[in-house]
Amino acid sequence: MACSPRVLGLALLGCALGLLGLLPGAAGALEPRAFLGWLVLAAPALGAWLAGRGLPPLGQLAVPVVWFALGAAATGEFAPSAACLVGGLFALGTALGRRSGAHASGAALAVTLVLAGAPLGFGWLAGGAELARAGAPELAAWLLDLSPLVLVFDCAGFDWTHAQPEVYAQAGVEWFPRRPWSGNLAGPAVLVVGCLLAFLVPGPRARAVDAS
Repeated sequence: MACSPRVLGLALLGCALGLLGLLPGAAGALEPRAFLGWLVLAAPALGAWLAGRGLPPLGQLAVPVVWFALGAAATGEFAPSAACLVGGLFALGTALGRRSGAHASGAALAVTLVLAGAPLGFGWLAGGAELARAGAPELAAWLLDLSPLVLVFDCAGFDWTHAQPEVYAQAGVEWFPRRPWSGNLAGPAVLVVGCLLAFLVPGPRARAVDAS
């Protein structure tokens, strides 16, 4: 089947939105950790939006491949386990978009941002440190482990919680022991689960046929 201009445009837009993480920011341009952080936050929402807008499976597959091919060329770094994690989250978003439509991307983005910001109190609420001081270090540890930023940087072999003083202070890391996620297991596991769900969830056309 020939690639229509609409499908090509959707795929190119998805690639471009992911590559925004290479633009200059607080850490400078072409910074690999900033790129990973952007991708892990954006991937579920972009997967849901592109699937909900009708991007076919081959186009969905191409988008994260382009992200990491161009990202590795631009930054000179590539972490396979982190790439698996981002691809898995993108696939989870794809499953959500196939099931609920493009509007599900907003929910995917909101959940991702909440999970990422909760350990730090979103910069102004009580984060993990306050919870730990209040006698709930286990909850603070759970919030940290559920953060997609912590997960992707663990998969990339970067100790984000200790390398960033503000993260260390706000997340309350000194109040509880923590072992980083095993990237060799976590990244591929998320990829396998995400791809299975994206494959098993029926698209709008299949649901319409079943309904009739």
